[in-house]
Amino acid sequence: MIVNGKEYPLWSQFVEKQDEWIGGTLEEFGDRIDKVIFDGESMKTKITGIELRPNGVDSAFFEVFGEEFSCGFGVKYGGILGGEDGWITFSGYGGHQWRIKKKEEL
Repeated sequence: MIVNGKEYPLWSQFVEKQDEWIGGTLEEFGDRIDKVIFDGESMKTKITGIELRPNGVDSAFFEVFGEEFSCGFGVKYGGILGGEDGWITFSGYGGHQWRIKKKEEL
């Protein structure tokens, strides 16, 4: 995908293959402050879509939408941390961490 005249192959693959993720799980851990406030508890929701859109005039914003909340970041400031088996974990602004898991096949 090309956004603001630039290609973003890493983030584009999630958008292009979003059918594999829709119905899966989005889990948010928050940033360092959230982790203290919520005592390490996370929030989960079902994934409803994934988008890569313009962010300013020369960058892109990657976002995973859920039924109850969404998580995302400007691609200049976010990245992939790795993940546990079946999960992909992301890190964004201020240490914000969240992860996604594909829908389970029956």
